[in-house]
Amino acid sequence: MIAGPLLTWALVATSLFNTILLLWLGITLWLNANRRNLSIAVTTIGFVLGSAFFVSHSALLLSDTWRLTRSNTLWLALGMTPVVLLPYVWYVVLLWYNGYWTGADSPLRRRHRPWLGLASLVLVAGFACLVLLGIPHVPVVRQLTPWIVPARQFIKTPLWGVPLVAVGYPLYVLLCVLLSLDTLWRPGLTDRMLGEEARRRARPWLMTATLLLLLVGFLVAVVVPYTVVNTRTGSYYILTRERLEVIARFDLAICLLIAAVTVLLGQAMTAYELFTGKVLPRKGLARQWKHALWLAAGYGLWMGGALAWGQEPVYAALLTALLMTGFFALLSWRSYVEWEQAMRQLRPFVASQRWYETLVASPSAAGHPPDPFAALCENLLNTHVAYLLPVGPTAALVSPQRYPASSAEAPAVGPLTGQALEEGRLILPLDPAVYGGATWAVPLWRERGLVGLLLFGPRRDDGLYTQEEIEIARSTGERLLDTAASLALSQRLMQLQRERMAATQILDQRTRRVLHDEVLPLIHTAMLALAAGQPAQAALQQLSDAHGQVSDLLRELPPTVTPEIARLGLLGALRKAVEVEFAPAFAQVAWRCAEGVEAQAAALSPLAAETVYFAAREIVRNAAKHARPADQAGRLRLEITARVAEGQLLITLEDNGAGIKEETGSGHGLALHSTLMAVVGGSLSLDTVPGQMTRAQLALPLPKQV
Repeated sequence: MIAGPLLTWALVATSLFNTILLLWLGITLWLNANRRNLSIAVTTIGFVLGSAFFVSHSALLLSDTWRLTRSNTLWLALGMTPVVLLPYVWYVVLLWYNGYWTGADSPLRRRHRPWLGLASLVLVAGFACLVLLGIPHVPVVRQLTPWIVPARQFIKTPLWGVPLVAVGYPLYVLLCVLLSLDTLWRPGLTDRMLGEEARRRARPWLMTATLLLLLVGFLVAVVVPYTVVNTRTGSYYILTRERLEVIARFDLAICLLIAAVTVLLGQAMTAYELFTGKVLPRKGLARQWKHALWLAAGYGLWMGGALAWGQEPVYAALLTALLMTGFFALLSWRSYVEWEQAMRQLRPFVASQRWYETLVASPSAAGHPPDPFAALCENLLNTHVAYLLPVGPTAALVSPQRYPASSAEAPAVGPLTGQALEEGRLILPLDPAVYGGATWAVPLWRERGLVGLLLFGPRRDDGLYTQEEIEIARSTGERLLDTAASLALSQRLMQLQRERMAATQILDQRTRRVLHDEVLPLIHTAMLALAAGQPAQAALQQLSDAHGQVSDLLRELPPTVTPEIARLGLLGALRKAVEVEFAPAFAQVAWRCAEGVEAQAAALSPLAAETVYFAAREIVRNAAKHARPADQAGRLRLEITARVAEGQLLITLEDNGAGIKEETGSGHGLALHSTLMAVVGGSLSLDTVPGQMTRAQLALPLPKQV
C-alpha cells in the first residue's frame, strides 16, 4: 500500500473510476460510431489505453510491497506504454476532429504538418527510451548489443540533477498539449453535417479538457524531478514512507484531473456526439452516460474503501455483488420511470382526435384540431416557433399550421423542397431570417414521396435537439398531415355527395314537373283532338311541342362523357380548350408531349380522363384569370408537359405569373379537383413562388397492360 488508508482509498477510488469510464467510452465510441474508420479506431484505442494505464495504476496502489518485484515491474512496464502514447494520441485525435484530413491543402494541414512529424519523432524516441530502460542489464545482453550501455547512459545523463529522459517527457507532453490547443483555437474544415454547430458547442469542453491535460503535464514535470532528486542515494532510488506520501498526493491530484478530463469528454461525446460522427445527439446515450457515471463513482468509492482497509477478498466479492444488484435494480426503476414519461409525451399524438365527430357534426370545417401540433411544439420540441407545411399533393388538401397561432405567416418552401429531395437528410439547417424564425427543417415522407416539411426554431433552453425527438417529431408530423388530408378528403367527398344528391333531387323534380305539367297535357290534348275528329294538323303541332320539350330536357341532363374527350382524346381536348377558350390570356403556350403519351392516355377510363381534363382546365383558367400582374400584360407564358413515368401519366402546367393566392377565390376550385383526382387514384400537387411562377402537376396511374 502506497500511503495511509484514507489517501489510498481516495487514490484507488479515483483510479477505478477512471478505469471504468475510460473503458466505457472506448467501447461505446466503437459501437456507436457512424462509420468505423481509422480515426475512430485511434480514438477508441486512446480510451482503452487510458483504461489500461489505470488498471496497472490500481494494481500498483494495492501492491503489498513497493520493492521492484517481478509483479511490480510487469505492471510498471504495462503502465508506461499508455503514458508515452496518450499525449500523442490526444493530439492526433484532435487533428482528425478539427479537419486535418478533410482538406488536401487546408491551412490547418499546412500549419501542423511539420509539427505532426516532430511529435511522431519524439514519440518514437520515447518508445526507444522505454525499451532501453526495460532491457535487463545482464552480461549476455552487453555482449550481443554493446551499444545499449552507452545509449542507456546517455538518456540517464543528468540535467540540473534530473535524468535527461525525465526532463524530456514533460516537454513532450507540453508539446502535444499546446499543439492540441492550437487545433481547437483555429480548426479546419468539416465534412460533417452540422459539424460547425457541434464544434461550437463542444469547443469549451475540449478546451477545458486540454487545459487540464496541460496542468497534468505541469504536475508530472514537477513530481518527476522531485522524485528523482529526493529519492536518489548514490546510484539507487530509495522510496521512503515520507516520500511516498508526497508522491501519492501528487498522484491523487493527477488522477483527479484526469477524472475531470474523462467526465468532460464523456459529456461532450454524449451531449454533442463528439467523435461518433452522428448528426444529432441521442437522449438514450446521454442517459446511459449518467448511469455509467453513477456506476463508476459508486463502485470506485465502495471497492476502494474495502480494498484500502484490507478487507478479505470474499468481502470485496460480496460488496461487488451487492453493488451490482442494487445498481441493476435502480437502473430498472429508472427505465420504468422514463418509459412512463415517454408514454405521457406520446399520449397526445396517439390518442383519438374525434375525427368522426368532426366529420359528421361539421362537414364544412377544414384542417385538423391544433392540439397534437401544439403538444408536439410545447412538450417534445420545447420550441419558440414551428410550422407544419404540406407540399406536393397534400398541399391541395391541408392548410399550413403554425405555432404559436400569433406567429408570422407560414414561409414559402419552394427551394427547400428540392433540397430535401436531393439530399435526403433527416434534418436541414435554415436561415431564421428567411423562414420566419425557424432554424431547422425536417422533411416528411410517405410512400409516394415528400408530403411536407416541419420547420421549427431553437429550443427554449438553448439546448440541442436529440435524435429521438427529431424521429418522434417526423413521425408525428407525417401522421398529422396524413390524418388531416384524409379528413379533408372525406369532408369534401361528403360535401360533393350532398351537392350531387341535391342536384339530382332538383333535376328529378324538374323532370317530373316538365313531364307532368307540360309534356303530358300536350299529349293528352292531342289525343282528345284526334278522338274528337278534329284536324290532324293541330294534334301534330301539339305532339311536336311535346317532342321539343322532351329534347330540351334531355339536352340539359349532364352528359356521361365530355364529347371533346371522346372525339379528340384527353390531350387533344385539353389542347382545344386552351386554344379556343384561353388563348387571348397568354402570350405563348408551349406544348411538350413525349412520344406515345397520347396513345397511352387513351387507355384511361372515361371517368379518369374527364377528371384529369377538368382539373387541368381549372388550372389553366386560374392562370389566365389571376396569374398575370398588371406590369406584365402580354408576357404571360404557359408551358404544358405530358409524359409517362413509373406507370403514371404526368401532366405539368407551369406559368411565369404572379402565383395563386387564396384571396383570388381559386382555392375552392383546386380543392374540389384535387379531391376528385384523389377519388380516381391520382393527385394534384401545386408549387407556387409569389411573383415568379406557378407549377401544377397532375399524376394518374395508367391501367396495367394485360
